[in-house]
Amino acid sequence: MKLIDFENLTQYMSPKSLLFEQRGELILPVSQVYFIPDSPHLRLITGQKAMSLIQLSTRLKDMSDETQLFSSTFRPIFGFHLLLDVATPHIVLK
Repeated sequence: MKLIDFENLTQYMSPKSLLFEQRGELILPVSQVYFIPDSPHLRLITGQKAMSLIQLSTRLKDMSDETQLFSSTFRPIFGFHLLLDVATPHIVLK
């Protein structure tokens, strides 16, 4: 998924929404973003605590619209779904 597409799809969501990555049946918190060496693309890293949408947006505000998002296992992110039955909405990338 290109960064510009992700931004367009999430622009009206709560900035407090939390980011997660789905790996099969597992839903893991996205806690960091790394640049992929020798590439303009980004890799999302899972960890203990999920970052918010505003944290991600702030870190990536100067990135090219053509930047691609990749999972922690280097697979391209193709989309996401929402979990709204929790106190803070969850954006689950897959």
